[in-house]
Amino acid sequence: MNLFSLPQASAWKRLQQQPALATFIARLVETLCWPARFADPEVERQFTIDYGRGFADFRRAAIILGTLVWMCFGWWEISLARHSEAFRPYFAEIFFFRVAGTLAATAAIVLSFRPTFARDETAHRVMLSGMAIMFVCLTVQTFLAPRPFNYTHFFVGFYLILFYQFGFLRLRAKATLLLTLGATGAILLAQLLSQGIDPDLFWAGMFYIANVVVIGHSVNVNAERHVRDRYLAVQALAHSNDALQGANAELGRKHQDLEQARREQQTRSDALMALREQQKEAAEQASRAKSRFLAAAAHDLRQPMHALNMFLAAADEALAKRDIETSTALIGDARKASALSARLFNAVLDLSKLESGHVKPSYSGVDLDRVAQDVVEQLAPFAASLDVKLRYSRGGRHCAMVRTDADWIPRVLSNLVSNGIKYADRAKAGRCAVIVAIVRMQNYVRVDVVDNGIGIASKHWDAIFQPFVQISNPERDREKGLGLGLSIVNAAVSLMEGHRMEFKSIEGKGSRFSIRLPVAQAGAEVAVPITDVAPSRASLRGLYILLVEDDRLVRASTEALFGQWGVLFDSANSLAELETLAHTIERLPDLVITDYRLPERHTAHDVVHLIAAQLPRPVPCLVITGEAGINAEGVLPERCILSKPLSADTLAARMVELASRQRSVV
Repeated sequence: MNLFSLPQASAWKRLQQQPALATFIARLVETLCWPARFADPEVERQFTIDYGRGFADFRRAAIILGTLVWMCFGWWEISLARHSEAFRPYFAEIFFFRVAGTLAATAAIVLSFRPTFARDETAHRVMLSGMAIMFVCLTVQTFLAPRPFNYTHFFVGFYLILFYQFGFLRLRAKATLLLTLGATGAILLAQLLSQGIDPDLFWAGMFYIANVVVIGHSVNVNAERHVRDRYLAVQALAHSNDALQGANAELGRKHQDLEQARREQQTRSDALMALREQQKEAAEQASRAKSRFLAAAAHDLRQPMHALNMFLAAADEALAKRDIETSTALIGDARKASALSARLFNAVLDLSKLESGHVKPSYSGVDLDRVAQDVVEQLAPFAASLDVKLRYSRGGRHCAMVRTDADWIPRVLSNLVSNGIKYADRAKAGRCAVIVAIVRMQNYVRVDVVDNGIGIASKHWDAIFQPFVQISNPERDREKGLGLGLSIVNAAVSLMEGHRMEFKSIEGKGSRFSIRLPVAQAGAEVAVPITDVAPSRASLRGLYILLVEDDRLVRASTEALFGQWGVLFDSANSLAELETLAHTIERLPDLVITDYRLPERHTAHDVVHLIAAQLPRPVPCLVITGEAGINAEGVLPERCILSKPLSADTLAARMVELASRQRSVV
């Protein structure tokens, strides 16, 4: 039985939906509801015995102290009768109840020294009976005494009795509360029948009594709960001691097993040392692999750079001799060497970003059918130049929406298709083909790139995904590729969630690369990949560009290129110069092109914020940088960031794309 009834089920569910309020109410109920009996009756019986024995002396002393306090108030009543004419007529009757209470308390003292007082049930009967008599005596005294003595001198005695009852007798919380409620009901009944106390004073006093009851009851509840918890802890400690003795008995037997355990530990230590040696060897192999990668990258970068220097030197000599035709041809060759160097550098940079974790895929809904068509259209001239038939099979009428990164999936597919074209079997002249096909399944979409080229022997299947590995290109002819395409494909596919690549090849017959991509959820954001097809130079003419570049050579070369394209531009070498320029321009720019790192520790972040603040409408910003990881810093979408070095065609394609998007928004 609890003090408060539980709320209805529906109301309780509503309270549970408000965690803070539910917690508060639970704490309040826990504070005011007396502790439940132990579920095991035997445990409850043993606890009652222990409780009575433990507090017998304390209760005995408390009864004696309470009796002395009660008797002291008798001397105070005698003194009041001597000095107060108004109180004297009531003294005899009031003092009679003082004596009656003293006799009852004395009887309780006598009973407390009997052996049966150590039983908790007996102690409760003795103390509850004594306290009930005290309440009756004080109630009668209060309503016999005249005003204002009945309130100022007697009513306040209830507070002392309650403090004494809740704080000293160590009664059970339930029994104490029931006695208190009965006494409080008697006081209320006496007031209603006699109106002996001024109503305002009475209800003020009852308010204080209510506070004393609530506080005293909560203290009593927590004290009993603490005793019960301590009893359980003592019992648990006793059980622990028994368990400890059993453990000591087991110790002797376990000591016999110690030598065997030591030998097993030695075996494990030896295995751990072997594992460490294996890990050390793996780390050294990784270091050697990285060194080989750097050496191969350096070698392959030196080759086109060396050729570029030689072509430019020869072109300079030809210009000095006014041999325009020869110098033009040499400059064309220099451009090819420069483009090859840029391709290799960007491929190494892409692979480095993928393997170092700088690339964070941005997932959206992508129409894989459109991506495949764009890749086939871009590579069709390249395939035709090598007499390779490039075909695309849609595999259905509906679009294939997949959840992937809109920037990386075109690169992955382009690398696979160009790889199939480059390794066509020259012995199959007129019959060489590369087929791109999309297969739609229920939970995923698969894109296949199939060729009938030279194929790859099974012993080389693992090696082809390593950087700078080209099985059929031992002479390292860069015209046959860089040897990084499949490494980039493997790293990019491994990085994206839910993507998987499969590979099969038969030497002399061809290869098939398949990529599985998860189907996009309904309502997913749709992204349209941007292609790098070189636009017509006429589409660049008349564009107005703000260029922010602190490197003098890069700025001068970019300005020269803009001049040849017919692009209007203003340039700045710092953020401060750009801010000054923004106040003087008479035409809103179509595009802002900036380096990422600028003087005085400014970055492209600051350029974007300045443009947004100074210009009346948004202007797209293109960041061209030599830093590997800025796309992970959230400056702009990845398609608005280009890595140095880059080709003029790539720059032109991105400029046209961003400018055309801006015009469509305006």
